[in-house]
Amino acid sequence: MEGPGKISSSFFHRSGRGPHKRVRLMPMYSFPHHKDVGNRLGGFPERRYFIHLDFDAFFAQVEQRDNPKLRGKPICVGGAPGYKGIVMTSSYEARKFGVKTGMSVYEALQYCPDLISVPCYGQKYECIMQNVLSEFRKHLPEDCIEQYSVDECFLEVTDVVNDYFQAAKFAWKIKQIVKELEHLTVTLGVSFNKTYAKMASKFNKPDGLTILREENRADIYALPAVKMWGIGKRIERRLNHMGLYTIGDVANSTINTMHKEFGINGVILRKLARGEDTSSISQKVDYQQKNINHNHTLHDAIFTNPEIENEIRRMIEYVSRKLRFKGLVTRYFILTIRYDDLGYMSEKIRLMSYTNDERELFNTAMHLYKKFPEPDIHRKARMFGISVFDLRRDYGVTLDLFRKWLRFPFKEMDILKERYGEKIIRIGVTG
Repeated sequence: MEGPGKISSSFFHRSGRGPHKRVRLMPMYSFPHHKDVGNRLGGFPERRYFIHLDFDAFFAQVEQRDNPKLRGKPICVGGAPGYKGIVMTSSYEARKFGVKTGMSVYEALQYCPDLISVPCYGQKYECIMQNVLSEFRKHLPEDCIEQYSVDECFLEVTDVVNDYFQAAKFAWKIKQIVKELEHLTVTLGVSFNKTYAKMASKFNKPDGLTILREENRADIYALPAVKMWGIGKRIERRLNHMGLYTIGDVANSTINTMHKEFGINGVILRKLARGEDTSSISQKVDYQQKNINHNHTLHDAIFTNPEIENEIRRMIEYVSRKLRFKGLVTRYFILTIRYDDLGYMSEKIRLMSYTNDERELFNTAMHLYKKFPEPDIHRKARMFGISVFDLRRDYGVTLDLFRKWLRFPFKEMDILKERYGEKIIRIGVTG
């Protein structure tokens, strides 16, 4: 058996196919933009300027913006009635008590008894980012903007600035745009590559701006390895067993050492640590989405018709709005209900025409529901699921010539819901 210095052996086990066959127990991660890093070790020959934008406690900040009663108070987003759920993010007031993303709301309350848990409105947050990106496109070409997540994006400003001073001025302009457009604060990192720009945005939070030049690598090298993009707790543990504790340790390691432990991902980690990230702005491929699913497990099971109708209607409104947000219509619809005895029912139907009209989808859902065993006090409904597929682009034309719907201002209603939440407005649904 290999000695304790051979850290790789502690993460493998024998597969039974022979004494030399080993299988990894720990997963290898796809490090950020590894296909674009390339084999060059010296970076780009010309200087480039990147900005990484990171919203400050995004979900919590949005909820505090929209509800003045929550401002200045410790809140978390992601909880459900009865304090069931996971903390998706927390306000800075809550973080002072030790509330962290990923812990259960119940656990978070042990750290902060005054914590206020609010539900998550995913599409509202998505729309805020899209509004911000749309505004950025007035100042930068499309191929200079990359949305990395719901609350992060990269901007390459090489073509509009000549030095770090101009890059900093442009970054402050970006902060002002977000402030005026959405009344939210962001923290920005400016650097000569994407990896360092992302790490720079972790300094001076919230509402800060940090510039990392080539000569400031020492500021990055002193940080713990886990602070680097692509390194989590488990990889940090493996690095520590190798004697690598800081980003500088990873940067100064040998290629052979990193390759032996992590394969090609180790070589990429070393390059990212050294500031040799040669990736450019990544443009997502425009592909046709095949389906949209929405499932919701209730904290308290239900069985009365008004409760069930209200839950199905709420989910239909969400799915319909998501279809409209993506500019899609659907032809097939599936309704699923799981009961508290773990039994479930599911029905599929082909619609008469492509649609994203929530009235038609709701009536379809209730038609399918009538085929299910009716829940009662002894067998309640615990989970509801909506799935739509066979999607295509919405060209604003309906083939259903026999149904005369009154045209509703869906776009305006969607904007209100994105700003103020799901319950701010809804239409009456009739058969």
